Amino acid sequence: MEKGEKMQTLLMLSPIFLVFLAAVYFIWAFKIRSQKLARQKEIIKAGDKGEYKVQSILSPLEKPNSRYKVYHNVKLGPDALHTNEYDSVVIGPNGIFHIETKNYGGERGGIIDVDSRGNWILHKKNGYSKLINNPAGQVDSHEYRLKGFLNRVVGVRNLPTQGIIVLSCDKISMRYNKKTNSDIPVLSRHELLNYIHNYNRGNLVLYPRTIKKICKNIEEMNRMAKAN
Repeated sequence: MEKGEKMQTLLMLSPIFLVFLAAVYFIWAFKIRSQKLARQKEIIKAGDKGEYKVQSILSPLEKPNSRYKVYHNVKLGPDALHTNEYDSVVIGPNGIFHIETKNYGGERGGIIDVDSRGNWILHKKNGYSKLINNPAGQVDSHEYRLKGFLNRVVGVRNLPTQGIIVLSCDKISMRYNKKTNSDIPVLSRHELLNYIHNYNRGNLVLYPRTIKKICKNIEEMNRMAKAN
């Protein structure tokens, strides 16, 4: 084959080769995206399972004769444009509790090490370890939005509010390198009800009419959010 014919053949094959490379790339990218979406679905599924466990624990507070009112997956904030979504909110005579549920460790569990800087390192039973976000920052944000909701929407101030981190997995344990002075308790789901019932912030009390007013505004804000 002469040089000119070889060049012509290469020119003819080049578009086919480029199409082949493009096809390989798109197949690879689709596979990576599918794997990423699958992992995200697993995380969401695990989170939903953890929230369901905590909701079951809170169910005694939802009985008709209960002095408490419980909401799950609600949005609260000083206005409709600045809200956070809360896993669970409990309003009772001794305070307003916003609960952040974490299903770290899945079903197998593990150990969470907390270092002197407040970093959380999850060690799973299979030997895998990774740095995870300390939920305290998320709870602080929820506290800020909740205060804004109470002050600007409900029109009440100086009410006892408390953020709580709940670990839904029964086989997870906390190990502190240095005990931190955090105002946010980290509880197992089985400790949650007892903590709420025994919570006492001095002489601050929520009267039934105040609880009713807060609940009315929670329901109204979320009704409007769903409508939009």
